[in-house]
Amino acid sequence: MPDPESDFRLDPRYVAGLAAFNRGDYQLAIAAFQAVIATHGQHREGLQAHLHLIKAYACTQQWQEAIDLCQLLARSPLPPIRAWAEKYLPELERYLGEEPTSPHSRFVAAAGSNPPMQLRPVPRLYLWLSQGATLLLVAWLLQGLLQGGIAALLSDANDQLALLRGWEGAIAWFLLGCLGLGLLSGGSWLWSWRLRARYGLRPVSLGELEEYSPETLMLLGRLPWSWWQPRPEVGCLMTAAPLIFSYGRWQRRIIVSEGLLRSLSGEELLALMACEIAQLRLGLNTLVTPLVLLLQLLYDLYCWGSRWGDRVAPPYGSYRGRWIIRGIPYLFCALVSQGSYLLFRGLELLCFWSNQLRHYYSDRQGAALIGNPNTLVMAWFRLMEATAATVRVQGEIGAPLESLRLLLPLNPTQAALLGNQPLDWPTVIRWDTAHPLRYWFRLTSSHRPLGLRLQALMTDAQQWRLTPLLSLPTISSLRCQQAWQQVAPLLGGIAGVIITILLTAIGQFALRTGAIALWWLADWATLARGFIPIGIGLGLFLRLNAYYPPRPPQTYTLGQLLRRLLPLDSPAIQLKGHLRAVTGLRNGLGQHLWLETDQGLFPLRCHRAWGPIWPILEPAYLKNLRGRSLVVRGWFRRGTVPFVEVSEWDSADLQEKRSWAAPYWAIVVATLWVLYGLVTLLGWI
Repeated sequence: MPDPESDFRLDPRYVAGLAAFNRGDYQLAIAAFQAVIATHGQHREGLQAHLHLIKAYACTQQWQEAIDLCQLLARSPLPPIRAWAEKYLPELERYLGEEPTSPHSRFVAAAGSNPPMQLRPVPRLYLWLSQGATLLLVAWLLQGLLQGGIAALLSDANDQLALLRGWEGAIAWFLLGCLGLGLLSGGSWLWSWRLRARYGLRPVSLGELEEYSPETLMLLGRLPWSWWQPRPEVGCLMTAAPLIFSYGRWQRRIIVSEGLLRSLSGEELLALMACEIAQLRLGLNTLVTPLVLLLQLLYDLYCWGSRWGDRVAPPYGSYRGRWIIRGIPYLFCALVSQGSYLLFRGLELLCFWSNQLRHYYSDRQGAALIGNPNTLVMAWFRLMEATAATVRVQGEIGAPLESLRLLLPLNPTQAALLGNQPLDWPTVIRWDTAHPLRYWFRLTSSHRPLGLRLQALMTDAQQWRLTPLLSLPTISSLRCQQAWQQVAPLLGGIAGVIITILLTAIGQFALRTGAIALWWLADWATLARGFIPIGIGLGLFLRLNAYYPPRPPQTYTLGQLLRRLLPLDSPAIQLKGHLRAVTGLRNGLGQHLWLETDQGLFPLRCHRAWGPIWPILEPAYLKNLRGRSLVVRGWFRRGTVPFVEVSEWDSADLQEKRSWAAPYWAIVVATLWVLYGLVTLLGWI
């Protein structure tokens, strides 16, 4: 069992204050935090109590007390505390003497829950179709991998096992059926065993749950339970990451984390728990939880290979013989870890469609159970803040959030990006709901677009005669003049298909008329492998200049950047902040790079001159740079989960400037597509 984080060993009065704050007993919370401050002063526990005391003052509209305390923290010698106070002091001063009206303020408590609402039944045919298609596709891929492995084993087998040759496919399907039966029947036990061994899963009693959220206990007592709908048990993971998900059919579990319990109020926790209860009662996670459990094997292999690779990493600067001896196992671990990670992300991609549909039903039913969609939206905002805080502290999304991404209410990368920045939410809603290429962007989104989910909940609030927490924009289709250029590779591939069909028809006609010179056009497979890559490569070339415009970088806020319509509309930006990164092979593909700025967190993507595997070749570079001040220049890529593609960064601490090679690799990739098509048409491969 992993050791609990050090921040769990706190003053009992601080823990009692947090519990009181989460359940809405702000006067008791204020008294507890004041007692902690009197004992610890400006030490670690005292500073944490200061922050929560400001929130408690704001929730009780004691604005002057909150402002005085925030002004005290603004003079703190610790930069994070001082930055926090300076950021929220203007917000407190704005609310002094008036009622808070902004729904985005982090100090405004969610509106109270209403009685459950009756919903019009919505057929779940599309959900079952998507889950069935996902299951068949995953089964087909796994069967192919098993069949290939069995064939390799039987090729060198003795005479007795040689009788099984030719039955590789049947054996693979039999093993796959046994695996599926085992996951469906023993999935709950396997999940509990894994979570207990890896994250210290412990049961949560009803009394403890009542301390955090009495409303959740009331909901569990109000719903009817039976042998077909058994009451779920609640478990808690010893991690600071904000997690909540559910699994099981006959042995149902709702899993939360210590970080989530500390971050949410009682009603916000109720809203997230109601969504998980809805998933269990409707069977929405019947498919996704076994598949995610299967993906945990690949993620564990990625973590294991990275850990052992870091242990045997070659000592740079030593003599060549020692480097070669330790370099061979290091490269093996690198290939295993990064290959497992790519396979994990690839198989995870297959579940995106059904996972997005799953959230539609769970959001709708969860909001109906609590009777107030506004509370669920406030819970998402709090969850975003907690996720952003986790990334700032840990320097990464973390293994729990990344490996369990599909089961979580929000995409953790998107939540960290949007978590602590003032945003124009109607603009976000309009982009997700009215963008002409919104369905294209959803192909690579693990969760249903957040703007679409917010729009649905605010529409429900209006229908239930509640005041919506967010104002809905006027929905009109956004016009993107460069939309065709954004999807130019797709259009090029379609053009290749059309050319292949036309030339194949000419070749078939030549076969029937005896035109020998055109017979070669009848080979549709060769034509397809030639013209489709050429079309994709030419499409990449068409949008190359728009993707990397030679403009001077400027400073933007995230709210300004989110108004961009396309990844193609790429402003050159400059950001200043501190690098938050994972060191070693866990960041072997540059997948864990964040820049913490005054405007919030930004995910980074970098490409070295020899390719995107630069951390494998330079494991010591990130270790020296992590936490340092950086000036990053690059291009902002608008999408469902935006990011910054880095062109160069400058470290004032190390007096070092480094350029990255993203435009050159874009040219290389486009050229390889075209060359592959030409070589195929010429018959060289």
